[in-house]
Amino acid sequence: MKKREVGKIFKKLNLSVRSTGHYYGWLVVNGKKILRVHYSHGKGDISKKIENKIRGQLKLSQKNFKELVDCPLTYEEYIRLLRQKEIIS
Repeated sequence: MKKREVGKIFKKLNLSVRSTGHYYGWLVVNGKKILRVHYSHGKGDISKKIENKIRGQLKLSQKNFKELVDCPLTYEEYIRLLRQKEIIS
């Protein structure tokens, strides 16, 4: 996975971003921080291991994560999935 693809995910999900030694993004819904996603500034592409960690931080299945990266999954659909999983009330 390319780092620019993760950047697109951050933008698509409207994550509040802070950059230090890592990129940190928080999903904020109704003024409440729901989850945090982060990855390193490091060189090169993102390894499969880190990609799976990002997927886990986003609380997505392999299928839904692929849909998020490939663009069929919208922000609204993502929020709906989190509500179905009772991560957001």
